[in-house]
Amino acid sequence: MSNGVRPMKKMSQNQLTQALVEINSRLHGLSMAVSNDMQRLNILMFTLLKDLGKADEKTCPECGTVNMRPILDGIEVNPMCVECGARIDPLPESAFQGNLEEE
Repeated sequence: MSNGVRPMKKMSQNQLTQALVEINSRLHGLSMAVSNDMQRLNILMFTLLKDLGKADEKTCPECGTVNMRPILDGIEVNPMCVECGARIDPLPESAFQGNLEEE
């Protein structure tokens, strides 16, 4: 105590464990809040796109989940269901035709 400040004691194992549990709890709460906000923004964005006619809704034939996808230039549409991974869109005809170019 040369300058009037008491040196900090080392934390006990129990104190360290409690501090770690507290940090984990706060981190979990923060991540849940961010996740909820992202979900709200996602709903808001796709509702706006749907109202503008820039979103497409497809129902998955396997699980019945409604997949809402943007119809915007430069954005590739995922042909798979976001819930189960089944193909929603049929394959294009070009996928069934081989490259049989005659020379």
